[in-house]
Amino acid sequence: MKKFGFRLGMVLVWIGLIFTVLYWPKSEIPPFDERTINVFAWGDILDPTIVAQFEHETGIKVYLNYYASNEELVVKIKATGGQGYDLIVPSEYAVRTLKKEGLLKPLDHSQLHFLNGLNPALLNLKFDPGNQYSIPFTWEIYGLGISRPFFENRPLDPSWKMIFDPKVVDYKVAMSNDPVQTIDFAAYYLFGPIKELNSEQLQETVDLLIAQKKWVTAYADFRADYFLATKNCPVALSLSSYMIRAMRKFPFLGFVIPKEGTFVSVENVSIPAASKKEHLTYQLINYLYTAQSAQAHFDTYGLFPASAQNLPDLETDPEKKKILESCQEAFPKSYIGIVLASQEKIRDAWVEIKSSSD
Repeated sequence: MKKFGFRLGMVLVWIGLIFTVLYWPKSEIPPFDERTINVFAWGDILDPTIVAQFEHETGIKVYLNYYASNEELVVKIKATGGQGYDLIVPSEYAVRTLKKEGLLKPLDHSQLHFLNGLNPALLNLKFDPGNQYSIPFTWEIYGLGISRPFFENRPLDPSWKMIFDPKVVDYKVAMSNDPVQTIDFAAYYLFGPIKELNSEQLQETVDLLIAQKKWVTAYADFRADYFLATKNCPVALSLSSYMIRAMRKFPFLGFVIPKEGTFVSVENVSIPAASKKEHLTYQLINYLYTAQSAQAHFDTYGLFPASAQNLPDLETDPEKKKILESCQEAFPKSYIGIVLASQEKIRDAWVEIKSSSD
């Protein structure tokens, strides 16, 4: 009985200690002592070496958390209210959604030291007039990755027809797996620049994408270049950044921009409304916009900086410099942040496309 009583007593003591730890009132650390920042971003947009240099120079620890899509970002921020995150890197329509939900903090422009150097064409866009909640960080252009040997003995006419027109396409192609982007591309091919799809136009767009499935080898958001490099297809819808990186390893690849026009993808920095560490976050933001950071992010990921003055000196290789120059030329004629239908309509259309038989 004594042993039982002793064991019971020890169990009760441990239970008491556990509950004390769990429920003892916690004193809050003043914000100026919290030398950490939690960042939620794409997995291939923030160069770890730049982040490490920032940590070394400032003593501020940066914890990087990653998402794979804007939808994942929006769902996570909505579910948590943004608690636990101090900086996010959303695309255009994610900014629009999070701003509408009141989940972004208004930015203090007086604490941003690089604003005068930003490309004016990237500022004051419809999804965030006045850049109250977001500042452009990087941009890239959608175009067509190609296998150049495939087109050595056949005409190459850079056009959206290369992925949508059955009279032109007698090969396999890789397409985006993002429903918003894919529907925007197909609608632009059919109707040109429009503000919104009506029901008939949306159905015609869906019908085109269903017909296209016959020659789509894969739907891939981030690895369309893989299907080119492995010669699974000679044409792939891709972003300029992925093709610049792929061409460094596979010189037989190329990148062309459709003559009808294209789309620009802009990644932005925003601060969640729940963050209480702006005094640290603004230091990181300013560091990310230095010339050194712009060069590192181009070298690592092929991303163009929002700072206009940093563009000319990014690339010295003639082939990739041509891509940079062609993207700069196409930029003023490209479209940013277009969403042609509601999320519900896009989701329903995507289900119809993906569930249809080839």
